[in-house]
Amino acid sequence: MNVKTTAAAEKQVCHKWNCLSIFLLSFFIYMLFNQMVPITDPVEANYALTAKEMVLSADWLSPRIYGNVWFDKPVLFYWLTAIAFQLFGFSEWAARLMPAVFAAAGLVLIYWFVIKITYKPIAVLSVVILGTSFEYTVLAKLVITDMVFFLFNSAALIFFYFGYVKMDGKKRWYLGMYASMALAVLTKGPAGALLPGLVILLFLILRRKWTKLREIVTPQGIILFIVVALPWYAAMYFLHGAEFINTFFGVHNYLRATVSEHPADDVSYYYLVVFVLSMLPWSALAIKALLQSCKDLRTNASPLLLFLLLWVATYFGVYSAMATKYLTYTFPILLPVAVLTAVHLEGMLARGNKKAIIYWLGGPLVLLLCVYIIIAHHYLASFVLCVAAIMLLLLLMAFLWKSKNRNTAYLFNVLCLCHMGSYILLSFFVFPVIAETRSGKSLAENIDALGIEKIGLYQFYSTSAVFYNGNIAVKLERDDVLDLHQHREMSWSSKYTMPLQGVTDFAQKSPNSLIVVPDKQKKIFLEETVSFNPQLVKYSKELNYYYIDNR
Repeated sequence: MNVKTTAAAEKQVCHKWNCLSIFLLSFFIYMLFNQMVPITDPVEANYALTAKEMVLSADWLSPRIYGNVWFDKPVLFYWLTAIAFQLFGFSEWAARLMPAVFAAAGLVLIYWFVIKITYKPIAVLSVVILGTSFEYTVLAKLVITDMVFFLFNSAALIFFYFGYVKMDGKKRWYLGMYASMALAVLTKGPAGALLPGLVILLFLILRRKWTKLREIVTPQGIILFIVVALPWYAAMYFLHGAEFINTFFGVHNYLRATVSEHPADDVSYYYLVVFVLSMLPWSALAIKALLQSCKDLRTNASPLLLFLLLWVATYFGVYSAMATKYLTYTFPILLPVAVLTAVHLEGMLARGNKKAIIYWLGGPLVLLLCVYIIIAHHYLASFVLCVAAIMLLLLLMAFLWKSKNRNTAYLFNVLCLCHMGSYILLSFFVFPVIAETRSGKSLAENIDALGIEKIGLYQFYSTSAVFYNGNIAVKLERDDVLDLHQHREMSWSSKYTMPLQGVTDFAQKSPNSLIVVPDKQKKIFLEETVSFNPQLVKYSKELNYYYIDNR
């Protein structure tokens, strides 16, 4: 008994060290070169600026942007980003800290989950597949809510499953489920409870385990959920009343589900394309694994297999039915997909099937590297980077050719190293340049150099410029179409809270001001402003800076 106890304790310590190693290594990789990636418009800048205003105003309850209360998302992600700003200052590195922390924690979560239900090789493969999938590596760097939501959402379902299979202390697993749901609701709203709840309900129905509901739905769990999730919502309703209900629940939840914000994206195959892109370079293998898992479900009564497939199908189905579609909505399905793919891949590696590895993983990786070369050339036109990427591609193909005399594990490790090499190249060379094309950082620097505080942005808006510059700019519209841009209740226009003004009115009421005009709008702007004769003071990257002097 003592020998067994000692062995179990040693195994537990080993798992803890593995979890710590996974966290530290992945956190380091995801934070790599983050200080070089500027905050981008429009989504990242909204979160970064709101967190910055939270710190500056010392109002940690009501999120604000441009000085206005902002009901777009719940408060948790703003709190996390504001804490990073408070500790490390208002920088790109601090803004991107929490997504990297939660991405690293997500890999620890999948390792811990899989090691408890299967064994170590599948757990390690699950970490590799999830941690190197294209969408996961990108969202680990982006200043948006999705990685935080991913962790709490996944934890809720994992805690449920542990309680369902009667692991030690099932009551604490269910309490962990309620706490995770509550934190997910504080991160992204009602979906944090509704979607995991739907997966759990469908799972119990198909397993015909109705009696389990008595164990799951407990007063302690409900009270815990209320204590964690409700206070912020109650405080916001107490402070802002019907405006909070109508905007947060009406526009950002009900309207999002029923009226498409981007009608061009409202097509049936949208998330199929997103899935293929998000799982690169594992997409082909993941599709193969999912199809095989569906076949196995007919003869395999495993609750785990049913649970993982339901997790994927529920999220995919619900978001496909919603009118508004976003690239990141189905991101939570990557965890169960990674586990199913790892199980399938482990079988291929155990059989030593090198041809299958080359076909299902080597081929997609070569294609992905070709795409990276095209992207690098498009954004950078960098001869050095393109040569480096091509050499990496040739090196990969050479290793694949010589792998005939090596074992399957060697081949797999080479493919993974090549993929990580391409990610590091992207992080250093490409991500910063792509971000610069979508950021107002250079615009803010130019405004700072001119030393003018009253700023108007003609027919465009850059929230990131406000983040970097600190001066709240006014969005300027043509006088004849200004009414079309006014906010209307229960419409997508109510999302935008930046100051809005007609260009003539702004020029007349704001002496010694600056108007920034995109080059393609220059002719229209000059035709509209003949009455106050704006003076061109700077031209930079297709932006015209006009000085207005009405003294």
